[in-house]
Amino acid sequence: MQPDWTSLLPPIVAIMLAILTRQVLLPLAIGVFVGTLLLSWRQSDATVWTVCWMFLNAIAASVSDWPHVQALLFSLLLGAMVGVLEIGGSMRDLITRVARRVRSRCGAQTMIATSGLLIFFDDYANTLLLGGTMRSTADRYGISRAKLAYIVDSTSAPVAGLAIVSTWAATEITYMADGLVAGGVSEPSAAFELFLASIPYRYYPWLALAFVMMIAISGRDFGLMRKLEANAARQPPPVDDDQLSEFHWLWLAAVFPVVACMSTVMLILAVTGNWAVAQEDRSDNLLRLAGQIFGNGDSYTALVLGGVVGLVSAIMAHLKLGDVRLDVVASGAFRGALQMMPAMFVLWLAWALSDVTQPEGLDTGGYLRGILSSRLDPQFLPTTVFILAGGIAFSTGTSWGTMAILTPISISLSLQLDPTGGAGGAICLSTSGAVLAGAIFGDHCSPISDTTVLSSRSSGCDHLLHVRSQMPYALVVAVVSILCGTLPAAIGVSPWVSLFLSAIVLWLIVRYIGRTPTQDIA
Repeated sequence: MQPDWTSLLPPIVAIMLAILTRQVLLPLAIGVFVGTLLLSWRQSDATVWTVCWMFLNAIAASVSDWPHVQALLFSLLLGAMVGVLEIGGSMRDLITRVARRVRSRCGAQTMIATSGLLIFFDDYANTLLLGGTMRSTADRYGISRAKLAYIVDSTSAPVAGLAIVSTWAATEITYMADGLVAGGVSEPSAAFELFLASIPYRYYPWLALAFVMMIAISGRDFGLMRKLEANAARQPPPVDDDQLSEFHWLWLAAVFPVVACMSTVMLILAVTGNWAVAQEDRSDNLLRLAGQIFGNGDSYTALVLGGVVGLVSAIMAHLKLGDVRLDVVASGAFRGALQMMPAMFVLWLAWALSDVTQPEGLDTGGYLRGILSSRLDPQFLPTTVFILAGGIAFSTGTSWGTMAILTPISISLSLQLDPTGGAGGAICLSTSGAVLAGAIFGDHCSPISDTTVLSSRSSGCDHLLHVRSQMPYALVVAVVSILCGTLPAAIGVSPWVSLFLSAIVLWLIVRYIGRTPTQDIA
């Protein structure tokens, strides 16, 4: 049966309800129910029993796929590892030791931003650890709490969204896999290859991180933030009360698990990829061969084993290097995994929604292709997706929920509007990057975003003041991301060229519009 306008109802219902209720779980579940109701009507079997059975079957089938189970396992394992780092005090001790080496205001801002880059494996951990441990450092060097909240917020989701090993990675890969399958690409390694190839096209996260570093190194600000910084610079510095752990090597317990996790992931990818690439297909070029091996590696197995090694390493390191009991470490691991559960339920329902919109179901992507192929230039798809993702994330306050709704449909649509380019074409890569980038942008501007709330709370900043002072910076980066990023990339401009030009534009903005607190005080 040819897809019709009703195939759009499940994602539209989910989006509209998410915006109205500012929730994600219930709208996704209702979207799945609407999808199963439409499928039963198409089969002329729309009884209550049939619809309910199809709904429950769609929910159950979404986690019957082994890669989906592995994605859930990895996220829970990494969440547990983060919980151990938090309760064991190692990450706090590491940040405190680094903070004591700072000697200037710009140096303090740069150190805070750099610490945010180092905590790349989870945005919640980044937000809570960095904000909580850097308050006294910010006060000591005349940095406003709003500025601290901005640095914390703008280095949490962006760095987690770009990292290969993070609580975001497996989720992104599974969303991409669903979109590729809907677009006719079913190779097991295609999703991981798309995940890696789309990283340079995630303009907003890259440029948000670059903008934070420019602001920190230069000490310049504009808008409301400039006034807040000038006021903070006038305040006398507080007494230094940072306390280091009595265990001199405790900080190693934060470094070792992350290194062990990453090393395990890379090793498993190399081993499984080496097995998968036949001898006669191996390239003579070393870089191309490395791409073949890692591209064909078993990414899900690598992530799960990396998560296991990271968690075990975190537990053993804290027992060895700190005065932490096993029951306390286990409690931290359980709490860390528990913090991931809301995101896991979102992921579960998103898979179910994606399943009912696949070609063998409602074929939402096929219908969109039919109505947009003659109305929307494929070159404008990445920019359209970026703006749409930003709007949904702003309205709902969740970047994960936005990616869950948009990623599968956007990727399948990009493949159908640009079939010659394929999964490696500029349109598909730009669109893939635009979903995540737009979701993070909307999340940064939203007053109901979880990371925005956590950033203001952990930094000791008024929540609305954080939103008002951060929004001009987020809007500047978003506009530059569109003008110098998504638009040029869609016509084939290298993402590295776009990033370089974007960075120059941002630096000129900081240099000629921004002012230092000393300039304002004078």
